[in-house]
Amino acid sequence: MTEITGPKNVVFLVLDSLRKDRLSVYNDEIEFTDSLQALADDAVVFDDAVTQAPWTLPSHASMFTGLYPWEHGTTHARSYFDGGHETFLSEFVDAGYDTAAITSNIWITPHKGMTDDFEYVENFLGTADNTISQRLSKLSTKLYDSLGTLPKRVIGRQLDRAFRLFGVDDSCKSEETVAAVESYLDAHPADEPFFCYVNLMEPHEPYHPPAEYLDKHGVGDTADIPQRQKDMFTMDAPDFDALRRIYDASVDYTDDLVGRITDSLAANGVADDTVVVVLSDHGQALGEDDGLFGHQFTTIDPVIDTALFVAHPDLDGGRRTEPFELRRLHDLVPYYAGLEPKPEAIFADTVRGGCQFPENFTGYIPGEGWDDYYRKRRYLIRDGTTVRKSVDENGNARYRAVDRETGEAVALTDELRAAIDDIDDGTAVDAGADDQPTDAADDDADEEIQQRLEALGYR
Repeated sequence: MTEITGPKNVVFLVLDSLRKDRLSVYNDEIEFTDSLQALADDAVVFDDAVTQAPWTLPSHASMFTGLYPWEHGTTHARSYFDGGHETFLSEFVDAGYDTAAITSNIWITPHKGMTDDFEYVENFLGTADNTISQRLSKLSTKLYDSLGTLPKRVIGRQLDRAFRLFGVDDSCKSEETVAAVESYLDAHPADEPFFCYVNLMEPHEPYHPPAEYLDKHGVGDTADIPQRQKDMFTMDAPDFDALRRIYDASVDYTDDLVGRITDSLAANGVADDTVVVVLSDHGQALGEDDGLFGHQFTTIDPVIDTALFVAHPDLDGGRRTEPFELRRLHDLVPYYAGLEPKPEAIFADTVRGGCQFPENFTGYIPGEGWDDYYRKRRYLIRDGTTVRKSVDENGNARYRAVDRETGEAVALTDELRAAIDDIDDGTAVDAGADDQPTDAADDDADEEIQQRLEALGYR
């Protein structure tokens, strides 16, 4: 069939930090993603989906609002969603859907303003999830975001020490997440439409898949495997081969978790009335480009190229090869549910994305690595060429253009350079707090903190 009848239930399944090349859907050499492959076999598969930001919060904000990060203003320098932009969830609420968000991702919580449109939220914060804590969290985040750059670095380092001191839980809570989805589906009346957002964190570092998956992928000693961004600055010789194997073990485990969710849809008799949207909000660097790890400091292809496929009971499967910006899910998802007509021109002639200076992570960057990491980044894809621009804190820009098919560097044309410069210099005004002016007192305080940081080996 090619005509959508509605309303349809929607499971919006985000597999955090999942690289598309670790799925058999996109890579024939992968043999451990059977559950995801089964979904994709009859799905509309997007071969060229690109995220609008290389980390969770701004990427989700773009998907939910249809806006670029510099338009909705949620990014490293402003780490909360202020609710000033309408999300596609409002259409489901207006249509009488039950809306649920089930995630252990700390960025997708009421405290960050990302779940305000959901009726039911399970974020596994327990007693910490209450109205008072949410208000205090939003207030403290706004105060933190209003600080100058250097005070943020100092505070961020102290918060990290406090988290380690008190043993803050950084586990993915994958079993708990899937169990909560199963409970939600078991309790939900089969004749009432629902929208269920699920975020599985297993492909995201740190990696702790069950032992059976470690054994299957040949992961033994994990001492030399980087588990956090700061490990790249403290480990003498990170074992990137072992890192890739433990990542594969986590993806393998994720695939089985996805299978449990699809089994639950079938067991509750709603599979034939449910659209399953599977995607990654961004990918992950696993040692490429001279040892990159993580995602918040880079916009290389394995980070910005994302998985996306839609298993729809009314649509024939197939593959779409045109460039697609994840932000357009804001328009497509209500259509898939049967709430809106099919949007026009969903594929992009030009793909854009980027992120601000990494304010929340800079406490771990030693001085000698500062210039490579502490940069504002933009990327643009057009006519088979990817252009990347990064700007240091003094406003100096680097540009690099590559052929998307070969990966080889190509000459940057004046037209493409102007196009990527227009992201910030044209009508798209950056809403990040790092561009706000500071007064003289702030400058004096920053200078003093700068001197102390340099004494500790930080710039």
